[in-house]
Amino acid sequence: AKILDSYMINVSSQLRNNLTEIGPDNQLRPELAESWEASADAATWTFKLRQGVEFHNGKSLEAADVVASFKHHLGEGTESAAKGIVQNITDVKADGTGTVVFTLSGGSADFPYIVSDYHLPICPAKDDGTPDWESGAGTGGYKLVSFEPGVNTVVERSPNYWKADAAYF
Repeated sequence: AKILDSYMINVSSQLRNNLTEIGPDNQLRPELAESWEASADAATWTFKLRQGVEFHNGKSLEAADVVASFKHHLGEGTESAAKGIVQNITDVKADGTGTVVFTLSGGSADFPYIVSDYHLPICPAKDDGTPDWESGAGTGGYKLVSFEPGVNTVVERSPNYWKADAAYF
């Protein structure tokens, strides 16, 4: 939540994915979300999650993981660097295991772009409903082998990466 330097942005992007992403053509495209739609006033956004995606620890991606990841950035006490871009989220909840519903304080046509921000990758949820960001587990093209802050990071290609023709160095 506090990532501010290009090194950790790079590491995080290798390990984890977002709901959406900006492609090389600068167009918004689905990532962990297969689709999304807004209410007429763009104050409620519903994201359908991609099925068959696994975290590096073997856990299947579910709506609870998205909820935990976003709630980490919300609330008065958060120290998240994303606090400013998520401050209009008043609620985020799971609708079953494959759908996430965001309620905003007002309409936002840009919300699908906002969830592509590098501060907002999806982590697996722990049993207590908080995100497991410490382990490095994610759904990205590379999985963490070792991490020594300020020294080095070693990753290896994830054999079960869900994106075809991606994660090649």
